[in-house]
Amino acid sequence: MIHKLVLLTATIAISLGLAGAPAADSDVPAEPLVPQIADAQRSYLSRLARRAVADFVGHKKIYESSYVPAALIGKQFEAVVRIRQDGYLLAEGAGGPLPVHEAVRDAALAASHRGLGNHTLDDVPIDGLLIEIELVGPPQAIPSEYDWTEPRAVDAFVEPGVHGVVIQGPGVNARFCPTEVFTSDLTVADALKTLAERSLSDPSKIVKTKLMRFRSAHWYEPRNGAPIVSLHRGLTIVDQEDVTARGLDDTIARLAEYLAYRQKPSGLFAYSYLPAEDRYDRDDNMVRQAGAVAAAAMHAKWSGKSASQGAADLAIRYHLKGKTDIPGVKDASFIATADGQNKLGVTALLALALAEHPHPDKYADVRLRLINGMRWLQRPSGMFVTAFPPAPRLNAQDYFPGEALLAMAMHYRYQPSADILEAFDLAMDFYRQYFRNTRTPAFVPWQVQAYALMARFAKRQDYVQYVFELTDWLAEKQLTPSNCTWPEMWGGIAAYQAGRAGVATAGYLEGFADALSLARETGDEERSQRYEQVVRGASRFVMQLQVRPEEAYFVRSPRDAIGGVRTTPALNLLRIDHVQHALVGLIKARKVLYPDHD
Repeated sequence: MIHKLVLLTATIAISLGLAGAPAADSDVPAEPLVPQIADAQRSYLSRLARRAVADFVGHKKIYESSYVPAALIGKQFEAVVRIRQDGYLLAEGAGGPLPVHEAVRDAALAASHRGLGNHTLDDVPIDGLLIEIELVGPPQAIPSEYDWTEPRAVDAFVEPGVHGVVIQGPGVNARFCPTEVFTSDLTVADALKTLAERSLSDPSKIVKTKLMRFRSAHWYEPRNGAPIVSLHRGLTIVDQEDVTARGLDDTIARLAEYLAYRQKPSGLFAYSYLPAEDRYDRDDNMVRQAGAVAAAAMHAKWSGKSASQGAADLAIRYHLKGKTDIPGVKDASFIATADGQNKLGVTALLALALAEHPHPDKYADVRLRLINGMRWLQRPSGMFVTAFPPAPRLNAQDYFPGEALLAMAMHYRYQPSADILEAFDLAMDFYRQYFRNTRTPAFVPWQVQAYALMARFAKRQDYVQYVFELTDWLAEKQLTPSNCTWPEMWGGIAAYQAGRAGVATAGYLEGFADALSLARETGDEERSQRYEQVVRGASRFVMQLQVRPEEAYFVRSPRDAIGGVRTTPALNLLRIDHVQHALVGLIKARKVLYPDHD
């Protein structure tokens, strides 16, 4: 009887223009229902909203539509209409619940009252306005035993950018739409905090409130008569079939262009852009700056593009100003940084950039000095100290030693050395046990890349097995149709929290691609097939993270966003290291997936 009731409920919901996705976890209620509106109906509602705005600023009587498409008759929703121009939000209004055409009209009028009240047709470019519409589905209560005021308490129920939330209580009915998460660059916890602060004047009333979640249908019409753009989680979905040689080439080209655009005259790259605030962050990170140099050099070598080589050369000149000899150590140097921290990662990634450069011989002498400097930091146990004097430190073991080993392996390609082989043997004894004790995802990709490369040079089976041990463990965390409801998340690596994946997948892809190449070279058919699916899925997810023009409709400076790489599908923070890892990961994926197309 229960199954029949569920089926009947679903049938009724579909007939009302609502649909939901099945729950991924038995403890989580079935998905809230989503308003189902076809593209033709979305275009009609957009025209209706634009007409309502035009009549308002033209001081005409409230528009009453004489025609309603048959497919919309009987559908009732709440509607939110936003009016934008050049990325700026001019006004926002809500209407309903009413028949959907009336709800959209009323929402457009409410927005006009708020943002266009003193304007006329002479100063409002009606045809050029972007009209954004969000239809709100029915709310669904989140189980009361979950205290929504506790950070991450409702993570299993609120998917960022997919679910909106409503706080209901005595005298309180406040809503935060899914779109407000990704256009404001807020986490779910931040969104809930913001919602509570702006709706509850008395914090003590929180205990009397309950949290609801809902889904919405979201689209916009960029200008009068233009095709509507439908979005999910603020995204246009990248299909797995888009992971082709051409698709990868196009994505890689946009990444390289964006990286070069972000370079400043000094050679450094603008570190972090926040689209919602239209500003660059003043923070910086010299390790990630050096990583961007390595990515530019790698793209220059792979593509032959002079812009990438020019960006790499300019950045290399900047960093080499910090080259410092190590007293008492023959032919050994490191890169000193202005903050005095002198992190191993900076020296390692710059050495990697010098090895990846289209003309590696140009930097052979300085590269050797940096390699010797990094070897000097390795202790007899195999562990690396992770900073050069006067700031020796042992933290960042998940990152810097692997980066150093990869730089050494790349150097070994040009100048084979027994000293480097010894460094790898010592390091594997230490870091294999370190991994088995800690099992941290961040550790995997750098170690995999380093040992996969050295396994080819040294023909060492223990290196091969170490690469596969690390890769097998991390690959199990990939999101697929079997463990994730959301297609846009498929291929992402949920490394730290179930169902949550972000730009770290780009870094993991670097290791996966090298592991796939090694599996093929060693004749491991089972791993070759399995790793290829992992690489294809991860490539799709990384491609999904790149900002496309249609997704930058709310950004005031699209040039600073389009081509960049998000932190997560719903968080638009665009850091330079995101571009670095995406660029390197996708180049490696392109080489291993489509070698015949090079």
